[in-house]
Amino acid sequence: MPHLKSRTEHPPYSFQHLTPEVGQTTPFVGSFNYVVEQVIMLRQANPFLCERHGWRTDTAGVEADVDSYNTARCIAGGWLSFVVMDDTPALPPAQKKTTSLLGSAVGSVKRVAAGVAVLVEWLGNGAKPVDHVLADRRASVCATCPKNDGGDFTKYFTQPIADKIRTQLEIRGDLQLRTPHDEKLTVCSACSCPTKLKVWAPIEHILAHTSDEVKAQLDERCWIRKGT
Repeated sequence: MPHLKSRTEHPPYSFQHLTPEVGQTTPFVGSFNYVVEQVIMLRQANPFLCERHGWRTDTAGVEADVDSYNTARCIAGGWLSFVVMDDTPALPPAQKKTTSLLGSAVGSVKRVAAGVAVLVEWLGNGAKPVDHVLADRRASVCATCPKNDGGDFTKYFTQPIADKIRTQLEIRGDLQLRTPHDEKLTVCSACSCPTKLKVWAPIEHILAHTSDEVKAQLDERCWIRKGT
């Protein structure tokens, strides 16, 4: 996954972190270590929210979160000289051995890998999300699609993949990537992708990771089938 090239070389507007879930409207701003210290204190003061959102309060965990947050800022701002764009990492051995990556609604490990690859590549290559008009149009299709089968994405994926998706959803929120249909968007049982994220992905990245087998399972109205 992409990460900061340096935790001492300040990106534009310095290092930052915002936690809107606690009502914070102004981000912490300063050195990397200062921001980490402030986030730790904020989280320790909100144990209920930490438990609810799975926030870590240890130094290493918060450092990773602050790194991810500022990496997303740099990518969104086009400040790629501050970011290391790693290739998509290989799945850990434990995940490779797993034969139950999805629940009963989705049974194909290959589809999960492809779905996550689309999302990781979108961020890893520094690609820009599609514009809001196109994302809204896509979301309106997904919202009424029978393949948008409902439920929380965490019930479909193992913890490591769910954590990765959760981080990407947070980044999506940081970048104000929202549509009027978000409350109805869940997981597509045909392609195994969280639709809240996928509607923002460039079509070329989606098609590059969508096999003919998966395309055949998409609803006939699907915007992926139409290449839009």
